[in-house]
Order: sequence, then structure tokens, then C-alpha cells
Amino acid sequence: MSIHHNPQTTEAQVKIAQVMAGESAILHELDFQDVAISANAVRTLKKAAIAVMQRFMPGSRPETLTNSQAVAFFIDRVFWDQDTKGLVLCADIAQRSFCIPIPSDHWHLKDDLGVIQ
Repeated sequence: MSIHHNPQTTEAQVKIAQVMAGESAILHELDFQDVAISANAVRTLKKAAIAVMQRFMPGSRPETLTNSQAVAFFIDRVFWDQDTKGLVLCADIAQRSFCIPIPSDHWHLKDDLGVIQ
């Protein structure tokens, strides 16, 4: 597997992405600010975030989680799979990583807005 990443990506995070995408995957780490996801992907992230919170974050009140908070929950690491064109979004919680795959038809790169002042 080949991962093009920034120097702050740890080996553990690389292994997580490898498990999610497969041994032969070519992954590229992205900045989540460059990505837009579908409403379906947001609903999936919210369900997953609630499940993680209920299981691993006692007292966290997952019933109050907003869509924006659910998306923010899974952007510690964002990888683009060159082969499938999908994303892998990961949350690092309590010395564990939880990753969710987003199929290629549920995300896109945002348009380049150029320099904003």
C-alpha cells in the first residue's frame, strides 16, 4: 500500500487507513476543508458518531449531536482512495481510531475559490 501523507500522519493512522482501504490501496491524505460530502454521507456519519459516543464516551449526550458536530467528529484524518475514488474519514477517540468509508458518489472536491482576502 502507498500513502501520500503529511509528516504528522502516524504509522498507526496509516495502518488504520490500510485496513479500511485494503493492502493494495493508494491513499492520499486530504484536508477536509477541501471536501464536500452528500446529505446521505452526513446522516451516516451522524449515526456512526452517536454509536461511538454511546459506547466509548460515557456522559457525552449523543442525543444532542448536530450534523455539523457529527461531521467534525470524523475529520481527524481524511484519505482519498485513488482506486475506488472514495474517502476514508477517521476519528481519533480515546486512543482508538474509528474510520468510515464514504463512496465516491457521496463526495467531491470543492471548487477552487482562488485567493480570498
